Amino acid sequence: MMELPLLEWQDCAHKKWSQLPQCEKAKFSATSNLMDSFMACSSQLQQEEEELLEKLCCDLSVGKEPRAALFYKEEGNKRFGRKQYTAAAVLYSKAISHGIPGTEEIAVCFANRSAVLFYLGHYAECLEDIDRAQEHGYPERLKSKILQRQAECLQKLKQSGFSSIHLPSTESINLTDPTREPAADALCDRLQELKVDRNPKLPNASSSLTMLFSDSKGRHLVASQDIAQGDLLIREEAYVSVIIPDRKPIGGKSTWDISITNCDLYCHHCLQSGLTFLPCHKCSFARYCSPNCRDVAWERYHYVECSLGSILLALGVFCHTSLRTVLLAGLEQVSEVFHQALDVKTKSQDIVRGTASNELYCSDYKSLFTLQAHPDLQNEEQKFLCGLTSAALCKKLCFDILIASKEASSPNAETTEKEKSDMHIIGSAILFHMLQLHCNAQAVTVLQQEYDESAASLVQSNKFSRLATAVFPVLSLLNHSCEPNTSVSFQGRCAMVRACRTIGRGEEVVHCYGPHKLRMGFEERQKLLRDQYFFVCQCKGCTEEQGPTLKASCEFCCEKCLAALEGDDVLHCFNVSCSHTVRRQQLVLRLQNLQQTVQKAREHIQDDHADVAVGLLTSCLSEAVEFLSKNHMLIGEIFDLLAQGEAVRGDWATAARHLKKSIQIVTQRYGASSLEVGHELFKLAQILFNGCNVADAMSTIVKAQHILCLHYGPDDRLVQELHEMKTCLLELPGMTGSLESPSHS
Repeated sequence: MMELPLLEWQDCAHKKWSQLPQCEKAKFSATSNLMDSFMACSSQLQQEEEELLEKLCCDLSVGKEPRAALFYKEEGNKRFGRKQYTAAAVLYSKAISHGIPGTEEIAVCFANRSAVLFYLGHYAECLEDIDRAQEHGYPERLKSKILQRQAECLQKLKQSGFSSIHLPSTESINLTDPTREPAADALCDRLQELKVDRNPKLPNASSSLTMLFSDSKGRHLVASQDIAQGDLLIREEAYVSVIIPDRKPIGGKSTWDISITNCDLYCHHCLQSGLTFLPCHKCSFARYCSPNCRDVAWERYHYVECSLGSILLALGVFCHTSLRTVLLAGLEQVSEVFHQALDVKTKSQDIVRGTASNELYCSDYKSLFTLQAHPDLQNEEQKFLCGLTSAALCKKLCFDILIASKEASSPNAETTEKEKSDMHIIGSAILFHMLQLHCNAQAVTVLQQEYDESAASLVQSNKFSRLATAVFPVLSLLNHSCEPNTSVSFQGRCAMVRACRTIGRGEEVVHCYGPHKLRMGFEERQKLLRDQYFFVCQCKGCTEEQGPTLKASCEFCCEKCLAALEGDDVLHCFNVSCSHTVRRQQLVLRLQNLQQTVQKAREHIQDDHADVAVGLLTSCLSEAVEFLSKNHMLIGEIFDLLAQGEAVRGDWATAARHLKKSIQIVTQRYGASSLEVGHELFKLAQILFNGCNVADAMSTIVKAQHILCLHYGPDDRLVQELHEMKTCLLELPGMTGSLESPSHS
């Protein structure tokens, strides 16, 4: 898990914990003070641990390496030669991140990336890279190439009326940034644009929500009026977010990795996707979509994190996020808030009740600090690991840089005791936030992007990947339900919460923390929620599943009569006239073998071996229907992959037939207006569009737009792509009138 430190560090902490005397372990009990716990860990940090951390950091270098720049440039050239332009752009960006500013090598990389952007039709960005190449000293002997490309770009832009120039989206505006003036007015204006009335106590939420408090539920949000399906309820910029890194070793004798991850596809500050990233001037890890994002990141937190890059990779995302939280708040505010609630036992209910009554609650540090950390419920050894990690980080921090931040007092003759006291506050705050993230961290997810230009990428992926770890103080007020009435989506660092069904006045507004009723069994959900969030879920979905239940296996069917099977270790046919029995383990092994074959077929599709994949999948389907229920999700997956395989082969009609069967199964499992069905309909719209099936494509586009608007809103990228497809179809000869999708805010 990227949230935690490397396993070597965890093992070191475990060994150290096992050797601690009981009197030292008592400092991490449920009644212990967090500052005492941090100071105890600081005293336990010895040279042995520091040497281990140094060793781990050596394998995670984030320094600029000219050899890596040359390697990635050559790999980018190979992709460019194969016309894999997106992959080439990403590899050139990797090369640029390792290049030394002001050298010919980095200038050539910018020029090469500009060529890729030209072929992709990104003419404005191409011009920017040409300018950067010249700024870094592009050699005179080669300048004729980029000058010709520059002229061609200008001509293309002139012909298109400059429509290719990228303008910043209003969705990317940080509405809760305290440096923006006046922030409250900007937030109000933006919410009005989104047809959301501003909530006077929850500036990031709709006025249809009210915050209440109870001993059983804590703070929670309730509908103060009837809410329609698709209504936008919360729009919140993350207080803090950290992109999830790839911790593969680099440098030394290791081979540089050419795999493309989210770190290569998204800005490390605003989390917007792009291809023309700019590196930090000093390290090779941090990459930004614009000079503004790079400058803002440096000013607010990267000025400290830059020199700690390897250590932060080793100590994990939770440690990194906790440090960034402290840096964003500033030493002065952290000290003030932390001193007010140093004893977590006295903090909990008084502060929480106050924020639920009459205080303004928004995405700021004071609100974030009131989120529960549950130190009294967390495992003592886990607290020791977090404390030792925090102590190791503080040992490496440059304290002079911290006290020079905007929020701190001007440097003066600080005493050593004052410096120690401040460092104890910083370390204790990092420890507190690490514990807090255990049950308040929000994964920012994105649809996996295709970057290889293979034929398989003609159909949109519907798989999500975790992009970043973030904290949203307002979103965190929503309690969990395994049957939520909201859906959460992300646009950069902004979380959008919408009602996924009608919510009646007085009903609690809830969302799913991960274990959804339709995706996970009752016992598995309960265990996950107890282990991570420290509560027993009593939502409607869990209540209905409690008590004696029929030991029926709806995933398997009888091979003789296709009726459902029931039982525990031995399964019996549900059809009383059939006497067939089979051991569950036998069918489980058969299912696992089938899943492995399906995975091989998926890999063949990715490698453009569609004929082989379709043959394998056809055999898999024949076997699957013999022992799996007709609505088993693996059968739906096989139909989905068959659709992809046929799309690669150009048989759009057959692809559409397969995908429609997959959609039937997904609808049966998740519901007709579910996000899962919306994504499947999007893929079907692509296939029908590419196959020139105009009538079916148009009706499918309208259905997909309706569902995706409910969950994502009208500004979402997928919704916009559907709109572009519909516009294109309406411009075809013979298409009269227009079909409009239902309007949703």
